[in-house]
Amino acid sequence: MSEVYSFKDYDKYLCLKPPAEFWLVLVFYLRPLVLKISTFQMGRGGSKTDAVSGLFDIAYPDNFSFFLGVMAILPAVLIVIALAKRKPGATDFVKKIWRNSVKLLMLAAVLNIVVILLPLVLGKINSIHLLGWVQLAVTALIMGYLLKSQRLRDTFADFPVESGDEKTKVKKT
Repeated sequence: MSEVYSFKDYDKYLCLKPPAEFWLVLVFYLRPLVLKISTFQMGRGGSKTDAVSGLFDIAYPDNFSFFLGVMAILPAVLIVIALAKRKPGATDFVKKIWRNSVKLLMLAAVLNIVVILLPLVLGKINSIHLLGWVQLAVTALIMGYLLKSQRLRDTFADFPVESGDEKTKVKKT
């Protein structure tokens, strides 16, 4: 533990908990999944009402846009999996994902920009919708946060150690 963060900032494994901003970033990146699940819930599994259909169509005007959106959430899904498995005894793969999470979040940001701009470049749309501009602005803010947040970097550098590791053994003198 460090003197920089308070005791409540640590979990039961004495590792830094992800900050609240991290959760907001994850929800933003996972929005295609959240939107799709909500359309199923509100539209009773596919028979969408006009309101639900309109919400989904504003965010993703065609299946291609939704497919790109789903591809863009893959880095965030990897981080969610690593977060769920962040405990002693985790595999090296999970540790590697966790330690590289800032890079994965930056990749997700770049992919989100591609999701917004690619349909325009391919001629599938004539202009970027207001929602697209808002997403670009939020993505730019997220990228700034990822580059500047020491707390987030410290969180991703922190991983629970095995109880039998040499680092945790107390030397007897």
